[in-house]
Amino acid sequence: MKARHLEILQEKGFPVPKFILVSENEEADLSFSERDCFAVRSNFSTEDGGEHSFAGQFLTRLNVKREKVQEAVQEVFASYAGSLDYKEKANRGRTEYYLKEQGKEEKQKNAERQENREKQESTEQKKAEVLVETVLIQEMLFPEKSGVLFTKNPKGILSEMVVILGEGLGDKVVEDQENVLTYHYFPGECLYQEGLDTGLALKEEELKTLFTLGERIEQLFQKPMDIEFAIEKGKVYILQAREITTLDMHLPVRILDNSNISESFPGICLPLSESFAVEMYSGIFTSLGRRFLGKRVSSYEELFQRMVGGFSGRMYYEISSWYDILRLLPFSRKIIPVWQGMLGVSNEEISFSKKKPSFFLKCRIALLFCYYFFVSQRKMKELDRFFQERYASYSKRVDEEEDAQALYRIFLEMKEDLLREWDITLINDMVSFISTHLYGKKTAFSLETMKPVRALSALKTVAGKYGLDSEEYRREKKSYISAYGDRIVGELKLETRTYRTNEELLDRWILDSLETETAERYELSEAKHSLGKACVEKNCVETNFSEKDCEETSCSEKSSEQKQRKSFLYRLAESSCNNREISRLHRTRCFGLMRRIVDKIGEKTIGFDVYYLSLNELKELLFSGKDFSLKIAREKELRKAYERLPVLSRVKLLGKVDRDPLAGEIRVLSYESFKEKGNIEERIGMPGKDEGNRKAGKIRQKEKIGKKDKEAGNSTPRVFFGRGVSKGIFRGEVLKIKSLQEIRVAEAKGKILLSYSTDPGWFPYLNMAEGLITERGSLLSHSAILARELEKPAVVNIPNIMEELQSGDIVEIDGDLGICSVIKQKGK
Repeated sequence: MKARHLEILQEKGFPVPKFILVSENEEADLSFSERDCFAVRSNFSTEDGGEHSFAGQFLTRLNVKREKVQEAVQEVFASYAGSLDYKEKANRGRTEYYLKEQGKEEKQKNAERQENREKQESTEQKKAEVLVETVLIQEMLFPEKSGVLFTKNPKGILSEMVVILGEGLGDKVVEDQENVLTYHYFPGECLYQEGLDTGLALKEEELKTLFTLGERIEQLFQKPMDIEFAIEKGKVYILQAREITTLDMHLPVRILDNSNISESFPGICLPLSESFAVEMYSGIFTSLGRRFLGKRVSSYEELFQRMVGGFSGRMYYEISSWYDILRLLPFSRKIIPVWQGMLGVSNEEISFSKKKPSFFLKCRIALLFCYYFFVSQRKMKELDRFFQERYASYSKRVDEEEDAQALYRIFLEMKEDLLREWDITLINDMVSFISTHLYGKKTAFSLETMKPVRALSALKTVAGKYGLDSEEYRREKKSYISAYGDRIVGELKLETRTYRTNEELLDRWILDSLETETAERYELSEAKHSLGKACVEKNCVETNFSEKDCEETSCSEKSSEQKQRKSFLYRLAESSCNNREISRLHRTRCFGLMRRIVDKIGEKTIGFDVYYLSLNELKELLFSGKDFSLKIAREKELRKAYERLPVLSRVKLLGKVDRDPLAGEIRVLSYESFKEKGNIEERIGMPGKDEGNRKAGKIRQKEKIGKKDKEAGNSTPRVFFGRGVSKGIFRGEVLKIKSLQEIRVAEAKGKILLSYSTDPGWFPYLNMAEGLITERGSLLSHSAILARELEKPAVVNIPNIMEELQSGDIVEIDGDLGICSVIKQKGK
C-alpha cells in the first residue's frame, strides 16, 4: 500500500524522491539514483490497513550507504517475521493460506476440488505472485526540517489540518529526541503555531506549499491522509502518504457554527451555562417536535439533544441538526438560504444527518405550518401573558426559599412549566425571518428592544438631577432592576454578574455616562462657537438651501414609509420582529431567574465554583454529596487554556471531540494569503492544470501584482464586503474592542466600533459611537436592531475584519450596500 501510494503520487507529478521495490531474494539495482545514501523502508501488504496498522510496526533503516543496502533490505524482511500474517504465510505456504481464506468447506469437497484442480492452481499461482512481499528503497534526503502533515486532525476535528515539524530527519521527531513545532490550520479561519520557535519555524511559502500539497493529496485519494514530508534546500518532498486509520468514520459528523449565538454567549462559557443552554434548547425543540411530528417525534429525539453544544469552552449552534429540522418544512430549499442569511451564517455548506422526510410527513407539517404561520402572533401574545404571570410567581418563590435542594426542585418545575409552550417562539422566529426577507427593507420597527434603553436613559436623568445618594434615584434604580436587571453583556451566561446580582455595576455605568455627558456639553459649546464664527465669515445660503432640500426629501420618504406600513407584509414583519424581541427579553429573565437559583445554591454549598459543574453534577452534589473539587480545578485550568486559543466561527467534528488545551507557547500567524493559492501548483511543479489554465494563472498573477502596486501608491482604498443592516454612510476612526471591560463609554464617542459581535449590553457604547462593524452578525442581530433604532450605519458579517483593522484606522462604512472602505491605516 505504501509503495502503491508513492507510485500514484509519482505518476501524478508530486515531489516524491526516487525509489524502487525489491522482493526478498532479489538483488537491489541501485542504478536508479546517483546518491550514496538510501532509506530502506518496509512495504508489507497489511502495513497500512485499518485493522493492523500502527506506527513503527516494521523496521525502517535511514542513511544507509550504497554498499550496505542489501544487508538493510534483509533486516527489514526479518522484521516482517514478527507479523502473525507473515508467520502464517511462511508456515503454511501461499497456496494453503489462500485455501484457508476461501473456507474449510471448499477443502472438504474432494470431488469438486478434483474437478477444478487446474483452475484453482492457476488462480492460486496468480494470487501468490500478487502477495510477494517487498521492501522500498528510496533516495536518502538530508533535510533541514521534516515532519508529518495530517489533512484532518486525527482526534476527529475534520476542519483542522495539523503539521508536526522537527529539525533534521524525521526519526528524531518520532522518538522525541527533538523539540517540535505544531501548526494548527483551519482553512478560512485561522493558523496558529504551538511550541517555542528556535529558528525551526516554516517560512510562509513553505507552509502554503505544504498545505496545498496536503489538500491535493487528500483530494486524489478521497480520504483523510497522514503525510510524511521533508524539506531539503527549500523544496518540499513527500516521503509517504497513508490513510489516517485512527478516525472512526462510523461516528456522526457534527458541524458547529457560532453565527448569532455568540451574541448571547460571548467568550468562554462555564460548564453550567453550557449544560443549561443544551437543556433549554433540547426541551424547546422537543416540544416543537411533538406539535408537528406527533408520534414520529421519537425518531428525532436524539437530534433535539444536539441543537447547541460547546467546543473549546465556547457555545455553538450544532447547525447540522438545525438543517435536518429545517428540511421538514415546506419549500425547505428556499427557506434554508433565507434562514442562513437572516441568522448571519457565512458558510452556506448544508449537510443532513437524517434521511429525507416522506412526502406525507412534509404535507402534514406544511398544513400545520400554514396554520401556525397565521395564528403565531396571537399565540405569542398569549405566551407573553402566560410568562409574566408565571415569572412573578417563580420569582417570589425563589426569593423566599433557602433550602438548596428545594431550589433545585423549583428549577425542574420551572423548566417543565415554561418550556411547555415556549416552542411557539421558534415558529415566530421563522415567520419573522420570512416576512422580513420578503419585505426586504431595513426599516426600524418600534421594538421592545428600546424599552430598557429608554428606562436606562430615564434613570440617568434622575441621577443627574438628584444624585446617586437620593431617594428618587434609589427608587428608580429598584424599578429598573426589577424590569431589566438581567439585560447586560453576556446575559445568557449564568456566571455573568448582572445589575440584579450586583447593583454597583449599574451605579458605575450611570456615573461613567454622566461624566461623558458633561464632556459632550463642553465640546458642543465649543463647536457652536466655532460654527457661529464660520457663518459670519462665509455666505451660508448654500447651507440653508441644503437643509431645506433635506427636509423635503425627508417628508417624501416619510410619506412613502406610511404607504408601505399599510401593507399586510409590513404589519406581519413588524409584529413578528417585535414579538421576537419580547420573547428574547423573557428568555433573558428566565436565565436570570436560573442565575438567582444557582447563586443561592452556591451560597449554601461551594460558592461560585458551582458554575464549573454541569446540571447533572449539580444534582449529584446536592442529593448525594459527591465531591467535585478535582473536576472543578480541571475545568478552571481548561478555561484558562481555551482563552488563549483563536476563536473559530465554524468547525466540523467527527463525534464528540474538543481541541487540545495547549499548555505551551501559542502564536497566531497570518493565514489570509493562503486563500490566494492561484500559482502554488506551478511553483511546486504540480500536475492537473492544462497549459491554458497556467497562462490564465500567470495573467491573474500579473493583475494581482498591478493591484498591489496601486494599493502601495494609495490610489484606491482597500474594500471589504459584509452585510449592510442599517442605512447611512459615515467616515471616521475605528475603535477596536475585544472586551468591553478594556474601555470606557467615553472612548466610543464619535468612533466606528469594531468587534467580533455585540449584544444588548453594548447600547451605551453604540449610542456614543457613529457606526458599527462586526465580524459576525445578521439582519436580525441585536446589534443590527439597535443600530437601526439609533439610526447609526452598520455593516456586519465581514470575515476576518478584526485582523485587518486596528484602532486609529480611518474607514468609511456604507450601511446600505454593506461596504467598509479603508481610507487610511494608522502609522502608514
